[in-house]
Amino acid sequence: MKTLLFCLLAFASVLHATAQEADRFRLNLDIASFRFGKDTSFVEMYYSFPRAALLYTQENGLFYGSTIMHAVVRKQDKDIDPYLRTWRVPVHLSDTTDLSQETLIGRIHFVLEPGRYKFAVIARDEARPEKYDSLEINHEVRAFTQRGVQFSDIQLASSIERAEADPNNIFYKNTLEVIPNPTLLYGKQLPNLIYYAELYNAEDQHFIVNSEVVSSFGKTMISDEQARSGKHPSRVETASLNIESLSTGVYTLIVSYGDTTGQMKVSQSKAFYVYNPDVPLDTVSAMAVADLIAMEFAAMGEAELDEHFAQAAYIATNNERGIWRSLSGSESKKKFLTKFWRDRDPDDSTPINEAYNEYMHRLVVCNEQFRTPYRKGWRSDRGRVYMLYGPPDYIERKTSESDMKPHEIWRYDYIEGGVDFIFLDRGGFNDYELVHSTKRNEIANPNWERTAGTR
Repeated sequence: MKTLLFCLLAFASVLHATAQEADRFRLNLDIASFRFGKDTSFVEMYYSFPRAALLYTQENGLFYGSTIMHAVVRKQDKDIDPYLRTWRVPVHLSDTTDLSQETLIGRIHFVLEPGRYKFAVIARDEARPEKYDSLEINHEVRAFTQRGVQFSDIQLASSIERAEADPNNIFYKNTLEVIPNPTLLYGKQLPNLIYYAELYNAEDQHFIVNSEVVSSFGKTMISDEQARSGKHPSRVETASLNIESLSTGVYTLIVSYGDTTGQMKVSQSKAFYVYNPDVPLDTVSAMAVADLIAMEFAAMGEAELDEHFAQAAYIATNNERGIWRSLSGSESKKKFLTKFWRDRDPDDSTPINEAYNEYMHRLVVCNEQFRTPYRKGWRSDRGRVYMLYGPPDYIERKTSESDMKPHEIWRYDYIEGGVDFIFLDRGGFNDYELVHSTKRNEIANPNWERTAGTR
């Protein structure tokens, strides 16, 4: 748990340092998905960088600069060609004497199928190509086709105002001009947390929308409840929450839909940052909070939390699996996962959770080595065994024998005095199935070689 406090202090230090580097080309990105077509979602990508990072030339009393942007959007769970986008961002100014606080903000969109994507973006000063910055963001494009009530992703903004329809205004949507805040940073310079979200299929004639700011320690810092009425297939929800009293750190905005009794039915969350150097860090009360939310989960949406528990379910007890099935909403799931891993920390006196780090390392190995076109690595039989028991002490690979299908024999010397796992590639597509093991409570088929005959 010491890591959490260290991260918050380091975060404040980084903010202070970056404030002194206004002319550095520092790219910021954020992404949000909204309902669009039957099988697609409307994905908005917001970007920003300091105007001072560009080299300007003067002409006719104005200063001109420009940035070349490249975006590569690749679907992670499907082997298809990536989406490529290149565009030019022109900038013209009447004065360049003091640009230290000036930021250029932009927006582009994609129409994508639901799934997990990697967005890779490079921004380069056109006048000085050697000056650039790049970022990669993993983002789950959600599907919005279900009939029940559902929120879009949350877009954080620096301002939202009523506006006339304007096809040339890239920030106009649904009667509003929504200026995004790709830095996700609020505080001394931007004291109001402003958000935009869309609510689909509101099923109650009268309902409430609750906006809650939760600290990384699991403590509710701000809560705002608004009554709504009228069933709508789609409606816009916006709010502005003053965060001047919050100390520097990482927070989560949770927007929830509930009935008039206060029962929350659906929620969506978004992590953001606060930099308030004049407000003391709340370290004393933080350590006393029982339901501490770990940094690892603070920024996750509900789909990511579900994915994380599915990955961790191999080591979960039956009771824990039952509790998870009963949970609804991201807030309760974040608290559950925090306790789940805290209970498995072998030494809570150290600043890291060794069990969590080891399990996440195994996850990376599985997804790199055992994935197939049809299944993520951790979902495969080899992935399950690796996640549970770690790397084997010995692997015997048989891939080219004439009388047998490809198979692998994994040996663990430290388990039960020594056990074997036999994986068979029945179809020859590198999709290995566990067909026999000498470990207790695993599949046992001493005659497995009969099914491994010549293809």
